[in-house]
Amino acid sequence: MLFRRDSDLKTVDARTSDLLDRIQRIEAEHAALRAEIEGERQLRFLTAELVGVAHAATVIASAFEHFAQALRAPLPRGRIGGLARARKAWRYLDGTFMPESEKLEAYRDEYERYAAGGRARAASAKRDDLGKFAGEQ
Repeated sequence: MLFRRDSDLKTVDARTSDLLDRIQRIEAEHAALRAEIEGERQLRFLTAELVGVAHAATVIASAFEHFAQALRAPLPRGRIGGLARARKAWRYLDGTFMPESEKLEAYRDEYERYAAGGRARAASAKRDDLGKFAGEQ
């Protein structure tokens, strides 16, 4: 059996305690470094997501711009656009398209023609005492 001196035991205990303290310090530094690395990884991930969102925003903005241009654009000159315009449009006798202003004027003239006939009939019509039209006799 090996005998150890009391001072040797104290030295071993001190060294063991010193090693435990160093291990605890290293573990704390390791945890701090891991947190820092994790923070940097999260920051890189967030930066990548922001870049992706910025790219998507430009694509969406471009799509909205094209959509607005399509809404403002007249019907295309192709077969489908021509058929759509021809279905709604009025034509002159020679086959050319009539402008909307002349179409509205034709509507007003037709209305006035019918209204004038009604006004003429109403002016010469017989009325009863209450002012209502009397039946024709």
